[in-house]
Amino acid sequence: MDQGDAAVWAAALGIAGTLAGALAGASVQARVVRRQMRDQEAADVRHRLREERQAAFAAVLDRCSEAEATFSPIIVARAEPGWDDDADHRELWAPTNTALKALQRAVTAVAITGPDSMADLASAIHEAVQAKANAMRLPAVDFAQRVRMFGEHSTALEQAQRNFIQEARAVLAAPVR
Repeated sequence: MDQGDAAVWAAALGIAGTLAGALAGASVQARVVRRQMRDQEAADVRHRLREERQAAFAAVLDRCSEAEATFSPIIVARAEPGWDDDADHRELWAPTNTALKALQRAVTAVAITGPDSMADLASAIHEAVQAKANAMRLPAVDFAQRVRMFGEHSTALEQAQRNFIQEARAVLAAPVR
């Protein structure tokens, strides 16, 4: 082999090495970019889920407050001396029924966004608000007993709200998986 052939072989091997290095570098870079994109997408999904959960948790508390605000006219009407348990009171109860349905939709949103522990706590709030409303809705109890039951359910609702808020803070502070 003369010097010319050796130079050609050396040049060919140099070009092949350069191409192999370039291809390997491009492959590694492509993997790194794909990994960064997956990581960024996962972070975006976690952030979006956290925002959805935060909105769903706040909606439960807001709908709960709205439902409770509808109780005052009912309490005032039931305290009137002319109250008749057998009369049609659908109009009086309509805002409460609407608010309870809105609260149920908010509870469903928490069940969808999760986690299950928050769905259970949101359901407990709905049940407590429903029980509080029923304390004034049930016809067979005298007014003093109604007020006592209403107070007991108010205490249970306050505890359910505290539990919900405490768990919501923990869920929103923890990294989403």
